[in-house]
Amino acid sequence: MTLRVRLGEGFQDNTVSVRVDGKQVYDRPNVSTDLTISRADSFDVAVDGPSVQLEVAVQGGPTVRRAVEPAQTPFVEVRFIDGALHLLPLPAEPPML
Repeated sequence: MTLRVRLGEGFQDNTVSVRVDGKQVYDRPNVSTDLTISRADSFDVAVDGPSVQLEVAVQGGPTVRRAVEPAQTPFVEVRFIDGALHLLPLPAEPPML
């Protein structure tokens, strides 16, 4: 099964790391949102099991963790707004604005 993670609005030259069930699956510096499409990056992660623990961290900033059920919500939008990270599990990939 595949979980798609999309880094959306609010990133400005941040170093972002993502872990799934404790395993680092993404670690990039200089992540910035393209304001024309409200997206900074996206990537797919192969996952097993009915539920996974998703953790997203901004270096020098917040970390957020949440259980996600990929069969029900195979897309997760991550937003960095007013210094807080928000994970939004969704049943379908949202359109780019």
